[in-house]
Amino acid sequence: MKKRITAVVLAAAMSFSLCACGGNSGEDSDSSKGIELTVMHNFTEEDRATNNQGDAHLTMSEAWQKEHPDIKVVSQVMSHDDYSTKIQAQAAVNELPDIFMVKGSWMDNFIDNDLLAPVNEYLDQYEHKGDYKPGVFDAATRDGKIYGMTGQLALSSVVLYNEELWKSIGYDTFPDNWDDIYKASEKFLEKGIPMFGMGNQDKWPAESYIFSGIGDLYTGSEWTESIIKNDGKAKFTDQAFVDALAHFQKMAEDKLFNEDFNTINDAQGFELYGQKKVSAVINASWGLGNIASYDEEVLKNTKVAMLPNLDGSEQQDVTGGCGWFWCVNKKLTGDKLKMAMDYIIYLNGFEMAEYAMKEYGLVTPMNVDDSGMSGQSQLVKDFVALTKDKNIVPIYDLQMNAAVIETMNSGLQELLNGTKKPEELAQEIQVDQDNIKK
Repeated sequence: MKKRITAVVLAAAMSFSLCACGGNSGEDSDSSKGIELTVMHNFTEEDRATNNQGDAHLTMSEAWQKEHPDIKVVSQVMSHDDYSTKIQAQAAVNELPDIFMVKGSWMDNFIDNDLLAPVNEYLDQYEHKGDYKPGVFDAATRDGKIYGMTGQLALSSVVLYNEELWKSIGYDTFPDNWDDIYKASEKFLEKGIPMFGMGNQDKWPAESYIFSGIGDLYTGSEWTESIIKNDGKAKFTDQAFVDALAHFQKMAEDKLFNEDFNTINDAQGFELYGQKKVSAVINASWGLGNIASYDEEVLKNTKVAMLPNLDGSEQQDVTGGCGWFWCVNKKLTGDKLKMAMDYIIYLNGFEMAEYAMKEYGLVTPMNVDDSGMSGQSQLVKDFVALTKDKNIVPIYDLQMNAAVIETMNSGLQELLNGTKKPEELAQEIQVDQDNIKK
């Protein structure tokens, strides 16, 4: 069974050092001078102000380059969706950059095709290796070899809601049971306001933000872990999973989402919340950065809650995990390989964790000092208090097979549109699960 990790959101009080990872002094050897590293990622400068994780990684990259002036880093940057398309196309013809990001659900394909260099030799020399939380490398590990570094530990299926709007219909807080959620939705619809904003044009938000959490309410985490391991014990055709699909479909049928949810993108769906055209969003930890970019009134009125258990009991789990891994091209050798490894370890190491926690209160894969939380907004503090003792269960698209996720995400669009039945979609997903190489 995969290790379950505890979500502890920390913040660092001390300022981060610009020393290189792995004990590198920052002075490059003569043999490494003149090396050029091509790095492909999806953290754009345009999104830096609202993408806290992106800013943390860009800041670390800039610090590493300052410490290694003789190494030229050539960045190839594009949007999330463009990146997903391009990197997989390049992998298909084995024409990858030196350093790139791989989603957890793609790892099997990249490893099976021998595209990635294992990081163990270099990670074992890293002085802060012991500070990584248990389980953070699971999705990138095969037969004891670790094929990527991660600095992102995302939490999902968390409700961000406008307290003022909810009080206007008679609710002081977000409901702790599903009956009241549906009743509240009816009241919001009378005011012409859908409850939840969502932009699912690119297919993944419905599953990654919401359905992974809904699914866990019905199946439990052991079912999910069985699916990830593909041990045959759990199937997508199990009644619990079918019931989860039916639950999600009912949310759409009862108009809990904006009507155009399948034709607008993720950013547009979230923007509905900033414009107070919806009363809440079900989103992930990085959504806090979006809230911070809105006006002070929206930030002040935003509260955080969990989706309730089916029986109304207190929620003990939160969906999450390490979604993206920084990887090195298997073709690299010698000093170029060494510097590429140094780069990805620094980018996802202790200094990055300190910076991300101190500046943004972000969840990271490392244990760092939490004494610097006083400077965070009340929303971040509330998020910390709500999630810090919860057990993390996998977000589907971070660890399940890529073909399975593609069928699931496309099928969820049809399910929510009412053009596909839960039983039909469950069977289609199971076909892909059965086709996974044992």
